[in-house]
Amino acid sequence: MNPNLLIGHILNEQAEFLIDEIYTNSMGEPELSIQKSNQDAHWVWIYETLNEDLFFQIVDPQGEVVSASTRQTKAFAPDNTSYNKHTSNFTFTRNNKLFYGLSEPLKAAYTGYNIQVATSLRLLEVFQITKRSPISKTVLLVSILSLFIVSFAVIITIHFMLRPLRKASDIASKITPQNIQGRLSMAEMPSELIPLISAFNEALERLEQGFKVQQEFLATAAHELKTPLALIRGEIEMLEKTNSKNLILEDVDHISRQINQLLHLAEVRESHNYTFQDITLVNTVNDTIKYLSRLSKKHGTSIRLIQINKDIHLNADASTLFILLKNLIENAIYHSPSGTTIDITMTKNTVSVRDYGQGINEEHLNLIFKRFWRAPKQKIHGAGLGLAICMEIATFHGWKVTAKNSSPGASFVLDMSP
Repeated sequence: MNPNLLIGHILNEQAEFLIDEIYTNSMGEPELSIQKSNQDAHWVWIYETLNEDLFFQIVDPQGEVVSASTRQTKAFAPDNTSYNKHTSNFTFTRNNKLFYGLSEPLKAAYTGYNIQVATSLRLLEVFQITKRSPISKTVLLVSILSLFIVSFAVIITIHFMLRPLRKASDIASKITPQNIQGRLSMAEMPSELIPLISAFNEALERLEQGFKVQQEFLATAAHELKTPLALIRGEIEMLEKTNSKNLILEDVDHISRQINQLLHLAEVRESHNYTFQDITLVNTVNDTIKYLSRLSKKHGTSIRLIQINKDIHLNADASTLFILLKNLIENAIYHSPSGTTIDITMTKNTVSVRDYGQGINEEHLNLIFKRFWRAPKQKIHGAGLGLAICMEIATFHGWKVTAKNSSPGASFVLDMSP
C-alpha cells in the first residue's frame, strides 16, 4: 500500500473531525484545546497519548499560531521554507523525525485562518525493520489503519451521542427564578437517561408551582390590604383636625407605600407581566418627571433633564421602565435638601439620576440594592424595596443599575448597553 495514500487519508480524517470541534474564544479567535476543563474529554486522549506523532494547530492570517496541541509557536512548513497558507500537503522534519503535514483553510466566521495537522512516519518504519513476509506487513498495516478508523469512528459516535445532553445542559443553564418555564427535552435522549430527565422536569414543575403560589400570595395580600387602608384613611380625614390625626395619616401613607412596593416587587418578578416593544426613552423619562413633579415641589426640589441624545429607542417594557425611573428619581427627591436640583442625564446607553444630598456611606454601597435594607438612623420612611425593585427590572431587561458618590450627592446610573 502506498504510504502517501495512508498518511493522506489519516490527515484528512483528522482535519475534518477537528474542524467540527473548533469554538470561539474570548478574543474572538478560533480555538482547539486538549484541556479537559475546556473541551469534552472524549477525544483529547488521542493527542495526549500520541503526542510525539500527532499534532494540530490553528494559524491566524499573519501566520501566528493561536491554538495548538503542543507548545509549538511556529506554523508547520516544509523544511528550509517559510509558512505559506496556500501550501496544502508537505513534509518536514521535527526532532530528527520525518512528518507529513496538511494545511486547510477554515471557512465561515474564521476566514483567513488555517488548520494544520501532522503525523510522523514512525509507524511506517515498522515495515522497514523486517522484510520476512509481505502478508504480515499488509496485516499490520491494515491493523494500524483499522485502529485509526475505529478510533475516529468511536469519537464521532460519542460526539453525536452527547449532542442531546449538550442541548439539555444549555436549556438547564438558562433556567432562573425569573424564567422557570423551561423544560429539558427527552427527544433523542438515551433511554437510560429518560427517567432522570423526567424526574428533573417534574421537580421544575413543583418549583414553578411553588413560585406561583408565593407570588400570588404576595400580590393578593397587597391588593387586599390596599382597600381597608383607603377606608381607614377616609374615616380619619373625616375626624376633626388634631395632631394625632396627622400622625395616623402619616402612618397610613407609610403602610400604603410599603404595600405598593410589595405589589410592584411581585409584578416585576413575573415574566408574563412584561410586554416588550419599541419605545422612545425621552417620552418615558418626561412622563416620570411629570408624575413626580408634585412630590418634588412638596420637598422644595426641582428636576432638570439634560438631554444629550433625544432620539433613543429601546426594546423594553414601558410600564416597568416607568417604575424603575420613578423609584430612582423618587429616591433622589427624598435624599435632596430643599432648594437643590435633581439632574437626569441621558446618553445613548445610559440614564443617570443625581442628587446633591449627603451621598452614600462607602460601606453601604454594596447593600442599598438588597430587599428591606435601610440605612441606620435613616429618617425617611420606606420599606427598603424601591432600589431592589429597580435591580429586578434592570436584570430582567439585561441592563445594569449601579450607585456611586458624586461629591456632593449620589448618582444612580442605569446602563442599557447591549
